Amino acid sequence: MNQTSEPLRLPLTNPPGSSVNAQGQYHVANFDDHDVQLMAHYSTVVCFTITDELDRVKVWQTTIPSLALSWPFLRHGLLALSAMHYRLACPVDRQIYFADSARRHLSIGLESYIPHVQATSAESCAALFAFATIVPAVCYSFLQAIDTELQGEDLIDQFLYIWSYLSGPKALAQEARQWIHQSEVASLVSLRMLENIIPGLAHEPKVALETLLVECQPRYQGPISEGEDTSPGWQQQQALRERVEHYKHAIEMLSNAFPTSTGQPAQLGAVIGWPVFTSQAFLDLIRSKDVFALAILAHYGKALHAFSGFWWLDGLGRRLIEAVYQVLGADHIHLIQWTLHETAVPA
Repeated sequence: MNQTSEPLRLPLTNPPGSSVNAQGQYHVANFDDHDVQLMAHYSTVVCFTITDELDRVKVWQTTIPSLALSWPFLRHGLLALSAMHYRLACPVDRQIYFADSARRHLSIGLESYIPHVQATSAESCAALFAFATIVPAVCYSFLQAIDTELQGEDLIDQFLYIWSYLSGPKALAQEARQWIHQSEVASLVSLRMLENIIPGLAHEPKVALETLLVECQPRYQGPISEGEDTSPGWQQQQALRERVEHYKHAIEMLSNAFPTSTGQPAQLGAVIGWPVFTSQAFLDLIRSKDVFALAILAHYGKALHAFSGFWWLDGLGRRLIEAVYQVLGADHIHLIQWTLHETAVPA
């Protein structure tokens, strides 16, 4: 049952009972027994629910909490995620309390994180990267558990809002690359660049993505002129070609989110990270509700659906496909038929 009518928005305001020091670090007056309980819950339960890569579990279990002792913004991030997980097993009358606790911790963490990320250092980069990785998971958990009535365009826009936080880990990995690779969280940074692996995919996703590539190709009216031209027709054709390149790139990057023909499963990191490996122009096409961009988004929903075993993603892939179908309607159902069938979304 949805317990709030407003989708997740994180106000960057000073919470009651908090203070900020000269270095931009927030401190809540007291970490009470509730927070101690949440941190223990994180270290014994939640840390095992963040990744599907075994070599990274120990980092989330021991290294990250150790960093959090020195960096309050990271501690608040862990407490926010833990509160949302703890909420799952709570009686209904306590769920709002833990959701509010998660909002409070995330808001404090973000407020403290911002001045540090604006002055990233070798000392802070590991904690900053860990926090930036945690934030999308917390936001997804809100979308999964609280904003359950969002649908159609509203749900799609909320995904775009969450994806705005994904730029944090990418920017840090690029700007503080050397520091992070020498830090305690080096194993959290993927060294493998996403690439087009459509030819090596399992049969069904391979056919689905190949079909999508064909569908998004332009249906040109008349010959395409060579060289530069200032006519409206040439400019329209050029804009269309650029748009198709954004479609193509997004589909090729999405291939990393599906299992291969050799039985190699997709990794959670490739699925969560897909939006940042597309282009901003493609995300803008989703924002404008472009038909083919939405069709690609529905296929992303299918990849996300495969990870519903992660509590903070449970049901979100299916809801995203439903939202795309609600926007596209029956006229374009052929573009997303595979995703509807695979996730049992009624058409």
